[in-house]
Amino acid sequence: MKRHIRTFARITVPVLLGVFLYTGGVNARSINDSLGTSGFSWLKSISDAEISAAGECLAARDTRAGLFVHPAAVAGSDDGTFKMSYISHYVDTQYGSIGYARKLRGRYWGFRMNYVNYGEFVRTNKAGEKTGSFDAGDMGFTVNLGQRLREDLKVGAMASFMTSKIDDFSAQAVSLDLGMLYDTPFEGLSVGAVLMNLGTVTKSYSTAYKDRLPVLLTVGARKKLSHAPFTLYSDVTFPRDNDMVYAFGIEMSIRDIMFLYAGTKSRSVADLNTFKSETDFSGITTFGFGIALNRYRFNYAYLPDDALEDIHKVTVGIKLP
Repeated sequence: MKRHIRTFARITVPVLLGVFLYTGGVNARSINDSLGTSGFSWLKSISDAEISAAGECLAARDTRAGLFVHPAAVAGSDDGTFKMSYISHYVDTQYGSIGYARKLRGRYWGFRMNYVNYGEFVRTNKAGEKTGSFDAGDMGFTVNLGQRLREDLKVGAMASFMTSKIDDFSAQAVSLDLGMLYDTPFEGLSVGAVLMNLGTVTKSYSTAYKDRLPVLLTVGARKKLSHAPFTLYSDVTFPRDNDMVYAFGIEMSIRDIMFLYAGTKSRSVADLNTFKSETDFSGITTFGFGIALNRYRFNYAYLPDDALEDIHKVTVGIKLP
């Protein structure tokens, strides 16, 4: 038991220290000076419907839900797993991902492709007259490598290459995600951390301005209750270009076949000023359900939004021999 506690301390203390250094001592509930300064904003969107439905808590997500979202979740995928997600986002924006993971030559590998289609836009001249149309979209390719260092400890990394296009203008970027998952000695309790979108924009839309990636650090926990069919999730996220975000989620399992999800997230100070919300959690809620049948798993997430449009996410996973 003492060995587990020492291991827990060795892992969590550096993570918490990194959180403190990352935030730089800035007041967590003050408006971030870097708000809205990052490019490739689609990297902030979580593709998996199961994670999104439970408050978008991802730091301690393992197995199929965390696959291609949490870098360390791929460790343990001995059999092949195919996963596909589709998102109906704001203003006709469509976002999807497709990936495959399995153990190869003693290593856990994953390969994923993302795409974003922003639809068609009207082209106008300086006088506001319509002169045609143009489209915009993004695409990303990711390689995921994970390793189980011990029975209770997984680590992983995801390297990505991304392109973005608006009409005749284009941008390119490379990034690295790092993650850790640890099953604590306390029954049903796991903790995790993810550092996402470390990298650089190798080519910007304009030579006059260089975009930055939306770097973020998320730490959190997952607790599966011993005598009830519930799993609880909690996360805290530190984005470089926004305020600290708190998230909470709950999952209810019905005979390990039907799953119900719900969650909530805090608003940034900018959102609070805009919506004049009375509480931090006013208006940001998530819901969903999942069905598991043999090798197949289907998940749906519903993210209502009073200001813009509701978001719908669907994820299908298939375990292959």
